[in-house]
Parts: sequence; C-alpha cells; structure tokens
Amino acid sequence: MNDVLVIGGGPSGLSAALFLARAGLKVAVVDGGRSQLLTVSRVPNYPGALDGPSGEELLRRLKEHAERYGAEVVRGVVKEVRDMGGVFEVFLEEGGRLEGERLLLCTHKEPTVASLLGLRRKGVFIETDEGGRTSYPRVYAAGVARGRVPGHAIVSAGDGAWVAVQLVSDLRGEAYKDHTD
Repeated sequence: MNDVLVIGGGPSGLSAALFLARAGLKVAVVDGGRSQLLTVSRVPNYPGALDGPSGEELLRRLKEHAERYGAEVVRGVVKEVRDMGGVFEVFLEEGGRLEGERLLLCTHKEPTVASLLGLRRKGVFIETDEGGRTSYPRVYAAGVARGRVPGHAIVSAGDGAWVAVQLVSDLRGEAYKDHTD
C-alpha cells in the first residue's frame, strides 16, 4: 500500500515523488512515458544541469534522484480509478494495479484521471487551491495540470515540490521542511 500515488512521470511528478519519499512516505509514480519534456532536444535553463541535457536525459536524472530516496516508478497508463473508502485503486492499461491513500495528479493537460474522479475543472486544467488540493478529498494536483505554471521543466518541478510539501504538511498537521540528510 502506498501513501501517495503520483500520476505522471514528468518534472512535476518526479520532483513531488522525491520530496514525498524524503519525507518517509511510500510513493509510487505511474509514468505513461508521455512527458512533454521527451520532445525537447536540449534543456539549457535547468539549474544545476550545466551540460544542457536533452529532455529525455533530464527525466532520467529526475527519476534516478526520486528512486534514490525510495520512490518507485512504474511504467503504465491509468485506465480506471476506484475510491474504496480511504484507499484508491488505480488500474493500468497494461494490466497492473496499484493502491494508495492519496493521489497526486501531475498529468499536464491529459484529462483522463481528472474526468474519472469528476474533479472540478477550469477548461483543461484541474481546479485546486493554493496548496494543490482538489475538489476531491485526498486528491492533489501539481504542475501544468492545475494551470498555475507554464510548461517549463524547472517551474513544473518547483510546483511539484510545493504541492508535495503541502501534502506532507497536511498529513503531519504542521509545516514540513526538508533540510536534512
């Protein structure tokens, strides 16, 4: 059983997974391999990536970083979500099934999961409060999916981290800070 299922393996999802895993939560990321970053030949403006890696290489590094702290990245596309009263069951097109107490949607503008849950929307974007909380209990959204950030890798990654920190703070009932080894 996962504490959080992150749907989307782009910068916002992988950054969120890193922060959630470092907070000691059990996290799985469902990565459909559809990140917009895969189409970018060079990312010269991502702090710390001085070599200007390709989008594919940057995603590999983000994934490796999240996995280093315990996040599991699962290849798959969500086809169904069931709320079993405190636990979400997520079914993948490839036949797999995952369980998690919370969902964090980092799905860019892809509407499937938001539609399955009946989330309130603003056009193609998921409506959230400042902390990424959606209209559905235990469901958060981050990155481009919530329409608050442009499609730049670093901005999306930052929003994923922001929402992850809000989620952990909600769970613990106090502000969460990640400044330790």
